[in-house]
Amino acid sequence: MTKRDAGFLSAAVLLGVILRVLFLHDISGHLLYEVVTGDPAVYLDRARGILDGIAVPSHAFFHSCPFYPFFLALVERVFGAGLAPVRIVQALIGIASIPLIFVLGRLSVGRTAGLVAAFLAAAYAPFLFFEAELLEITIVIAAVEGCLIMLLTAQRSGRASHVVAAAVLLGIASLGKPNLLLFAPFGSLWVHAVMRRPVKRDGPRRSDRGRRALGYRPAALLAVLFFIVAGAVVLPATIHNWRASGDLIPISSNGGINLYIGNHEGAQGVFSVPPDMRFDLRVASKRAAERAEGRTLSDGAVSDFWARQAFRFIRTHPGAFLGLTARKLVLFWNHFEIPNHYDMNFVSEFAPVLRFSPSRFALIAPLGLLGLALAWSDRRRVGLLILFGTVFMVSVVPFFITARYRLAVVPPLLVGAGFSLTWLWRTARARAWRTLVPILAALVLLGAAVNIRTIEFGAAPMHNTLGALLGSRGDMEGAAREFAAAVGISPTDLSARYNLGLSLLELGRPEEAAEHLERAVEIHPGYHEASLALARAHHELGRPAAAADAARRVLTADPPAPPELAAVAQAALRMIAETREAGAGESGSNSH
Repeated sequence: MTKRDAGFLSAAVLLGVILRVLFLHDISGHLLYEVVTGDPAVYLDRARGILDGIAVPSHAFFHSCPFYPFFLALVERVFGAGLAPVRIVQALIGIASIPLIFVLGRLSVGRTAGLVAAFLAAAYAPFLFFEAELLEITIVIAAVEGCLIMLLTAQRSGRASHVVAAAVLLGIASLGKPNLLLFAPFGSLWVHAVMRRPVKRDGPRRSDRGRRALGYRPAALLAVLFFIVAGAVVLPATIHNWRASGDLIPISSNGGINLYIGNHEGAQGVFSVPPDMRFDLRVASKRAAERAEGRTLSDGAVSDFWARQAFRFIRTHPGAFLGLTARKLVLFWNHFEIPNHYDMNFVSEFAPVLRFSPSRFALIAPLGLLGLALAWSDRRRVGLLILFGTVFMVSVVPFFITARYRLAVVPPLLVGAGFSLTWLWRTARARAWRTLVPILAALVLLGAAVNIRTIEFGAAPMHNTLGALLGSRGDMEGAAREFAAAVGISPTDLSARYNLGLSLLELGRPEEAAEHLERAVEIHPGYHEASLALARAHHELGRPAAAADAARRVLTADPPAPPELAAVAQAALRMIAETREAGAGESGSNSH
């Protein structure tokens, strides 16, 4: 690397540091970033269990990343408790990705394009956003970048150590996103294909002794080695899952339910489940599967049950399945960052760095696709990036699309975007207009396709989350305002209506609460928690008959309500009956 290249790369890293400092400053003190919810809360709880000596859960791994709680536990052990140390460490990993992108670009499309890609990576808004989340994706991205770098390095060196390093990094990435393991066989085929060619050497090397006489790399052995090592890295998770459930589950047991979420009647290609599954997807999906099967199921059997439901939909509705798959392909390449936990678009309202950064999927995707196509003439180097991106896309689309789940396709796109911008600049300087104009036209078409408005998420879920956080702190007035804002944006948001009803009950406004709870039950009759809250509202309003009807709805539900909710309904009916009896006794006493 020349001094000039080092200077440019240092500038890119400095840009990344400045933007991350600004972003962490923007979110500091905001309620959303003071308390963890959803998957981050599960991971943090698991990390605390590890620190208390409980290394693994009693069940098979369900959430996609078995190793992330260990990372959180390590950070807490070294730097102390709190959310700030985790965010700082993940920001540092994100900063380290900037030179990794440069190296990946230099190995595949050239030094200058690699530097441009590094600047794009430094300012890539979703990277900044996810680095502040207590989620595994930042580590996964760095591992993916390292894996691709090691494979390209192995292509040049022919060394088994580079192949092993690539496989280890792929295994680590797969422990964060299990669908990445699908790349193992394709990566092995790539290793076999590129390693069969004679090794190009600039001169004799001491490490070449014993191999130089062959002239060809042991391609098949290296390919098998890559596959075996990648599998070996995830093997501890497989062993735990076998011990915990008796099932052969390579990494996590959520594959079946995730496949079903993406493939059933009414699926939209994004994460969407009934209200009773939102709080704990593992427990709720297991309960529903066991209720349908009429027996206790192991973790693997639960996953198989949901996979069968998905395949039944595919079999019986082939046209709908093809249309849904096409929709997911469009969503995968669409500019919109589909939320699954926090919404980047909502956070950008109080974090201007996200709002004003031009480096985002809307720009990177069309530039990246164009750049990879332009670089195809040197397919021996750029082919790996195209192969990885294609395999990764194929591994995501059968399930559902979110911004986080598609993020691993971004490193190849950043490299392609760097090449695209470099090529456009050089061609314009050379005044090769006949070459430039059709390429610009292609870029405009790609940009239009990526940026077409296909799906938009309102801010209702984020207002709902804020309301829940305020409620947990005892600010019921503030919680009710946020829930009301969510309902105003999305009147059919069941969770928001239910939460609004509960907060109004806590505020002593049962009449208004009953209105929202009745609407929630009307939209989704199986929303048993809403029925129970409605029974409470009617009871407080002195409507015992209506309260009893709401409680009985839970007991007569088909399919049956979970036992714990049925028990609450029975207790509610007893309380209503006792209140009636007390009222009747008081009335009789007054009549004497």
